[in-house]
This record gives sequence, structure tokens and C-alpha cells, in this order.
Amino acid sequence: MTERKTGTISVDLSIPVQADLVVLARLAAATLASRAGFGVEDIEDLRLAVEELCLSLVGSREHGRLHLSYECEGDAIEVACWYEDDHAVDSARLVRADDLSLRILDALVDEHGRGLRDGRAGAWLRKRRSDRVV
Repeated sequence: MTERKTGTISVDLSIPVQADLVVLARLAAATLASRAGFGVEDIEDLRLAVEELCLSLVGSREHGRLHLSYECEGDAIEVACWYEDDHAVDSARLVRADDLSLRILDALVDEHGRGLRDGRAGAWLRKRRSDRVV
């Protein structure tokens, strides 16, 4: 974790593509959101969104790594996730997100998108802290 003088906190995480390890991606998101003063509902929304982001990017792939980059600045957290597999020919192929995944992300975060990052399949989301008090 890197904390810059401007109050921006950046975290990088790399995990193997395994469904049971996505909990680490969720935990990192929740920790940053808690430090940034997000409410309980916003934290849970972010946790679910990060999981959906990871799983929608991986699809049925069983090998490779997910790299996540978290940046928390002010009232917003941005998470970028990209897939890498040095042994696969489809590392740069985006898995098509199904309609349900897109609707889930629409409901949970303020913005999200998909694309290539340095020739690798990737996706991102942005969640702002709401004024809800729980």
C-alpha cells in the first residue's frame, strides 16, 4: 500500500485465477473503503462489485493471474483489474460480460467499463462514497 502526500492511497494486488481467492480482492476493496469513511452499505456494494468485476473478466478461464490496482482519493475508489496468462493465446481477448454482470455493476457502482490495458484484457470500476448513514 502506498499513501501519497495528497491523501491518495494506492494498492496493487496480484492473485491466481481461483474463485476462492477473489475474497482477497474483496477484502482489499473493503479495507480501503473503510479507511475512506464509506458506510457499511457502500462497502458491501464495493465488495460485491469487485467480485463481479473479477469473475466477469475471467469467464471460464482456469489459469493465469488477475492483477488489481486500487486507488482511493477523496470520496472515490477506482479499481482496475486485468487478466494475464503468459501461456495462453487469449490473454488479450476480452470475455464478453453477460447482461446480468453489467446490470449488477450498474446497480453497485457509479461507473464501470472494459477494454485492453497494455494488450491485456481488463475492466475497471469507480465507486463514490454516498451520504447514506448506516
